[in-house]
Amino acid sequence: MTDLCTNCDATLKKDDKFCSQCGQNTQSFQRPFFPFLKNSLHELFDIDGRLSLTLKTMISCPGKLSSEFAQGKRAKYTPPLRLYLVISVIFFLLFSTIEGIANSDKLQSQTNFDLYPKAMFVLFPFFAFVVSWFYRKSYYLNNLVFSMHIHSVAYLLLAIVGPLEKIEQSHQLFLILQIPAAIYFIWYFFIAFKTMFQEAWQLTLLKSAAIYFIYMATLGFVFDQLL
Repeated sequence: MTDLCTNCDATLKKDDKFCSQCGQNTQSFQRPFFPFLKNSLHELFDIDGRLSLTLKTMISCPGKLSSEFAQGKRAKYTPPLRLYLVISVIFFLLFSTIEGIANSDKLQSQTNFDLYPKAMFVLFPFFAFVVSWFYRKSYYLNNLVFSMHIHSVAYLLLAIVGPLEKIEQSHQLFLILQIPAAIYFIWYFFIAFKTMFQEAWQLTLLKSAAIYFIYMATLGFVFDQLL
């Protein structure tokens, strides 16, 4: 028996996941909830080896993920926007929880939770713009992907450092534990630029430092003045 698209009645092949005529997903919703939920989570998080490879490459090889995207080597990795969205959602949920526990003003805590993700969704394209200004021969789209990967790593580190900051006053050890994360990010930031743009070490250091300070100053202004 030949399968037909439920939307446009076009003929479907056995292994088609999407209709070739209208583009609708061929997945049926007429099935038990838990198998459907399992499959949806599988698709969302790319639980097929791509997510683990993407995270491993992004964390251990600064800039390689973005560089390979620019070279067209994309199929084996999780799409950068999906990766950014998943990590940022998890981070801001954690951020909201920590703020809610530490802040007695629940309304203010919720306001911060609503504003920070929106602000960052505007600011990470701004980071790509600053990068493009310093690297005039690069393409903005590649720099946008680079920005997503840099911010994804930053969110992962902040997810570790954030809770430590909240309890650092209780013991000096919690302050010391934040130092490796700070050193790692400085190393990561510099090496990522070197890997991505392949310029001389001295020039990479100057440009990446300038980009970092411009972006952090902008970040500070936005959070202090607008939030």
